[in-house]
Amino acid sequence: MRAIEAGMRFLIKQGVKYIFGIPAGSINALYDCLYDLPELQAVVAKHETSSGYMAAAYTRITGMPSVCVGSSGPGATNLVTPAANAWKEKLPVIFITGSVPLSRHGKGGAQELGADPIFAPVTKLSRMVMTAEELPGAIAEAYWTAISGVPGPVHLSIPIDIQMHDIGDIVLPELPLLQERLAPVDKMLIDATLEAVLQAGERGALLLGHGAKSAKDEVLAFAEQTGWMVATTPRGKGAFPEDHPQSLGVYGLSGNDKAIEFLNSNGHKLIIVLGSSLGELATCNWEARLTAGKQLVHVDYDERELGRCYEADFALHGEIAPVMRELSAGLAQAGIGLSAERKMRLEQLYFARLEAAAAALDRETWNTRTAIRMLGAHAPEQTRFYIDIGEFMTYSIQNLLIREQQQFDININFGGMGSGIAGSLGAQLAEPERPVLCITGDGCFFMHGLEVITAKEYGLPIVFVVINNARLGMVYHGHMLQYERCLSDFSQQRVSIAAVAESLGVRHMQVGSVDQLQAEHIQQWFAEGVSGPLVVEIVVDGNEIPPMGERVKFLQGATY
Repeated sequence: MRAIEAGMRFLIKQGVKYIFGIPAGSINALYDCLYDLPELQAVVAKHETSSGYMAAAYTRITGMPSVCVGSSGPGATNLVTPAANAWKEKLPVIFITGSVPLSRHGKGGAQELGADPIFAPVTKLSRMVMTAEELPGAIAEAYWTAISGVPGPVHLSIPIDIQMHDIGDIVLPELPLLQERLAPVDKMLIDATLEAVLQAGERGALLLGHGAKSAKDEVLAFAEQTGWMVATTPRGKGAFPEDHPQSLGVYGLSGNDKAIEFLNSNGHKLIIVLGSSLGELATCNWEARLTAGKQLVHVDYDERELGRCYEADFALHGEIAPVMRELSAGLAQAGIGLSAERKMRLEQLYFARLEAAAAALDRETWNTRTAIRMLGAHAPEQTRFYIDIGEFMTYSIQNLLIREQQQFDININFGGMGSGIAGSLGAQLAEPERPVLCITGDGCFFMHGLEVITAKEYGLPIVFVVINNARLGMVYHGHMLQYERCLSDFSQQRVSIAAVAESLGVRHMQVGSVDQLQAEHIQQWFAEGVSGPLVVEIVVDGNEIPPMGERVKFLQGATY
C-alpha cells in the first residue's frame, strides 16, 4: 500500500467525504489513489483559493474536518489565503500540499518551495513529512490537532516520492478514544451571573456573535424568558430570528439603526455577549458606549477572546448552550418569566415595524437595496444566504430579514472577494437539501466566477445572484466618502454576466426592474427537479451610498 493511500484510508475512517483542490504533478499520487477509494470524492475547483473556501464552508456547516489539496509552489501559496480564513474562523481544515521529491530538495526543482514555514503563522501545525512510514501517523496527528481544543487549520507538505512509496500493509493509526471537551463553567461563576441577570430584570440585552449559532434554541428560550431585546453581530446574523418581536437586527458594520441606538444607550443595565470576539466589525469600531455604565457578561469557548477588547464583569469560558440552559433553569426556579404586558408591548412595536417595512418596500425605487430586500422577502423558508464581500454585503447585513429556519453565512473577517461564490459550493455539499442563494457582485464574479462551472459539473443547484453595478462598488463609495475623489479605474464598461453564464452553458437570466423580481420569479429559481446552478444578473446603477459609514470612520481615523 502506498503511504498516501494509507493516509487517505485513515481520513475515510474518520468520516471525511470530500477532497477539495486541484490536481497537479506533485500531488497526483493522492488523486490516483482515489480511483480505489470510492468513499472519497474529489471536488476539482477552478482555482486553489476557491477550493479552500469550499472546504471551510463545508466544515463550518457540518462540523466535520475537511481536506483541501494543492500542488507545490504556486498551488501551495494559493492556499495560504483560505488557510488564514480558516484560522480566523477556527475551522479544522486539513491543507495538504505536494512537494518535489525529497531526494531533490534544494536542487532547483520545478516549483520547489518550502511551504511549511509560510503556513505556520496561520495554522495550528505546519510541517513537512520526511519519511513514507510516518505519513499515515502525520495525517492522524494533523487531524487530531485540527479538532483538539480550539479547532483550527493544519498543513502538511508531502514530497511526491514520500506519497508514492510502498509501505506494505499497516494498521491504520487510532485517535484517542475520548474527545477533548471543555470543562463546565464554574458553578459559582454561573450563580454570580444569574444574580446579575435577576438584578437587571427587564433591563438587559443580548448581543450574539457567530458562536451563538451553536445554541440557537437555548438563546431563543432565554430571550423569551427574560423579554430582553436581541441584536447580532454581522457574522452572528441568523443566530436569532429577525422576524421575532425581540429582534433588533444587526449591531456593528452596516448595523440597523434601532440596534445601534439601543445597545449604545443607557436603556439597559446588563449586556450578555455570546460567541463574539468583539472586534472592529462587530462593535462599530470598538464603540465605548456598548458597555459604558453597564455590566458585561461575555461567554466564549475560546478563552483568548475574553477580555481582549472589553473587560467583562463576568467572563465565562465554556460552551454557550449549557451556560444558557443553566441560566434559564435558574430563572425558572426564581419564578421569572416574560409578563403578559411586556409581551403585548413587544408585539405591538414589532407589528408596527412590519407595517412600516412593508410600506417602505412598496415605495422602493429600483436599486441594490430594493433587490436585496425583495430577495429576502421571497426566498424559500429553508434558504441559506451565502454572502460574498462587497457593497451588496452591507445591504445584505442591514436589509435581509433572516427567519427562524433560514441561515446566513458571511466570511466578513478574512473572506476575500469571490469567497462567497466558492463557499456556497461547500455549503450546498454540506446540506444538499437546503436551498443555497449566493449574493455576490460583478467584481467578485470576475475573480472567482468560473466556479459556477464547478457547480455545473457537480450538479449543484445554487442560485448565484450577481449584483452588477459596473464598478468595485464598496471601494468606489468608500474612497469617495473618505477622499472625495477616486480613480476612474474603479469602474469599468459594463459586462453582461448573463452572457458570460450563457457562454459557459449555465442557466441564466437578467433582472433590471422590480417587476422582474417578484415572488413567483424567485420561486421558479428553486423549483423542484431543477439541477445545476442558475446565474441571475441584477443590473443596477449603484450610485446610492451603501450603509458602510462606520467602516469609513475607522479608515479615516487610521489615515489622518
